[in-house]
Amino acid sequence: MLFFAFLVSIIPTSFAEEENETFLWIAAGANSDYFIHFQAQVRDADGSLVSVVETFNGEYLSDSSTELVYSQLPLDQVIEISTQKYEMKQLTQIEKDFSKKMPGDWQQQEFGYTAGAYNIGYEYDGLYTSVFHAYPPVFLVEDSDIVTIQWTIFKKI
Repeated sequence: MLFFAFLVSIIPTSFAEEENETFLWIAAGANSDYFIHFQAQVRDADGSLVSVVETFNGEYLSDSSTELVYSQLPLDQVIEISTQKYEMKQLTQIEKDFSKKMPGDWQQQEFGYTAGAYNIGYEYDGLYTSVFHAYPPVFLVEDSDIVTIQWTIFKKI
């Protein structure tokens, strides 16, 4: 029986930097099939903006599972950049209650919690496989903060 679940997770930076001998990771950029933009907005309990972190630093798995996960994202629009057409898909995730997160998801620091790498992937037969990674600068949040994470993934068509 095939079980497919669309998952977004956070992985500690130390795991994200490990070499994966089974799969080939490709840097996501203007010259690749996929282009990733990652943004995280941190707001305090009152809703005031604390910080914004963005990056285009990401990679994707050179495997058919990448297209499988990408196809599950809702299509936002088709755009043209420098005569190249792209499908643009977006995903938004809300993170809060950091003291209740699993150890390793958000690293507890003296003054709050941090995370250094994010991924989108899928679960099949109880095994999680990442297909998109983003590596924003590490940022600090407090337990009462709310983090809105927005992925924008472009695919050449």
